[in-house]
Amino acid sequence: MYLASIENLIKYLMAPGITISEVCKYLVLNTFNKLNASAAYAVTITKDGCLSPIGAFGLPDEIVNSWGSIPLSKNTPLSDAVKQNKLILLHKKDSLSRYPILKDHAPIPQDWGTFLVCPTLPYGSIAITLNDLPKMNRELEQFIKTVGYIIFLHFHSEKSAPRSQRESRFQGISKGSGVLTERQKLITKLIEKGYSNPQIAVEIGYSESLVRQETMAIYTALDISGRKELLAKSKERS
Repeated sequence: MYLASIENLIKYLMAPGITISEVCKYLVLNTFNKLNASAAYAVTITKDGCLSPIGAFGLPDEIVNSWGSIPLSKNTPLSDAVKQNKLILLHKKDSLSRYPILKDHAPIPQDWGTFLVCPTLPYGSIAITLNDLPKMNRELEQFIKTVGYIIFLHFHSEKSAPRSQRESRFQGISKGSGVLTERQKLITKLIEKGYSNPQIAVEIGYSESLVRQETMAIYTALDISGRKELLAKSKERS
C-alpha cells in the first residue's frame, strides 16, 4: 500500500542539493498528503543532548526559531519520542494536559488536529502536524518509521552529497559553542543589517530554505532564542 510513496520519496532524495526543509515540504505535499498533513519539522540530536531544529515546512519562522533547541531532559513530545524510541501521537485536545510545558512555547498553528512524532535513532526525529486523527496500525506505523530512517540515512550518507553541502545542511550543532561557519557569519551580518530571510537568499545566492536552516544553526550555536535576541545583542556591542 505504501511502497509507491516510499519509492517516490527515494527518487526525490536523489535530486542534487535537496535540503531538509525541502524534504519537509515534500512530506507534507506528497508522502503524508493522504493523512492530511499540514506541517513538518525535523530535529537532530546534538552532542550536548539536545534536539536542534534542522528544517521545517508549514510553520512560521518566528515560531520555529522561538522553540530553539530542546534538552532531552524536558518533558515534550519530541524528547519523549526519542527517549522512549516510539511514535508519539498527540491529539490537540490532550496536548496541554499531557505536556504542560507547551504553554511556555510559541503555539503550533491552530489548524492542526494531531501532532505525530517519529523518532529515528540515533539521528533525530521528524514531527508532522495532521488535520485529522489517523487510524494507527502496524502497517502505517512501519511506513512512517521507514520514511524517517530513509531521510536521515540519506543526509548522513557520505556519498549523498559533496562534503561542503553535507556540512552546511546537516550537522550536529553544539548549543552555545559560538562557532559559526563563514556562511553563517555572513548571514549573521545580514540579519544585523535588517535583511529578511528572502532578502538574504537573494543576496548570497542560496535558497530561502537553506537560509532558514542556517539561521536555526546560528541561533543554536549562539544559544539565543531568535532574530530579536540576535539584534538586541548586536545593538549592545555597537
